[in-house]
Amino acid sequence: MTTVERPRRDNRPVLRLLASPLHPLLSSRVCTLSYLGPRTGTRHVLPVEYARDGDRIVVLAADASTKRWWRNFTGAGRTLTVTVRRHAHAAHAVALSPGDPGYADSLTAYQRRHRAPQNADHRLVVLYLLGV
Repeated sequence: MTTVERPRRDNRPVLRLLASPLHPLLSSRVCTLSYLGPRTGTRHVLPVEYARDGDRIVVLAADASTKRWWRNFTGAGRTLTVTVRRHAHAAHAVALSPGDPGYADSLTAYQRRHRAPQNADHRLVVLYLLGV
């Protein structure tokens, strides 16, 4: 049986808004990631700012050294569910560091919608939508 981790207190209002009829207030720039933890099997759900670029979605993990979620997608990556504008999509997510193949192109896609990262302590997580 999969357990569900309670979202962080500061994420709860955002998650509720994204699931409500009022989602257009945020959903053009914030989506929801849902994935299973590799060791515990616990389902994690979190809102993240995103940039869509065709069949991929680019997410920035700013201040990466202080965050753990993006580490679930290092190496070959993992599957997850991404919900954009209240539509769920299966995706394969891969974390990229500066200098990794595909990083520069993904950063350019992200910067078309959002500000550039403020420092080098960040990672990009690229979601490749499946079946689109």
